[in-house]
Amino acid sequence: MVKEIENLTEDERRALRGSKFAPLPRRSNSKPRLAHPCGPLATNKAAALAKFLERKLKDPNGLASINPDLLELAVNNAKETVYASGASNSQRNVRHVDSFGDSDSKVLT
Repeated sequence: MVKEIENLTEDERRALRGSKFAPLPRRSNSKPRLAHPCGPLATNKAAALAKFLERKLKDPNGLASINPDLLELAVNNAKETVYASGASNSQRNVRHVDSFGDSDSKVLT
């Protein structure tokens, strides 16, 4: 093998050295990975949106700084969380929590 390397041109040697550090080919995943397959999902989108709006209402110029289109998008996103996660079709539990440290939660199946 050493003699074979000695017979290579400089370009071939560079290519050989470079191939040792070439990135590994990516595996193609047809399905997205889930953190806990078939386990309960937890979301705080609605609670986070409520806290954000409460904070904006306390600020005198808070409402003026909110883009109505983005607000509508956030509200619709919070409403559709259960459907977007696929929980409505797969019998998965979705917990809506105020924060991830809370033990109180509402479970939807």
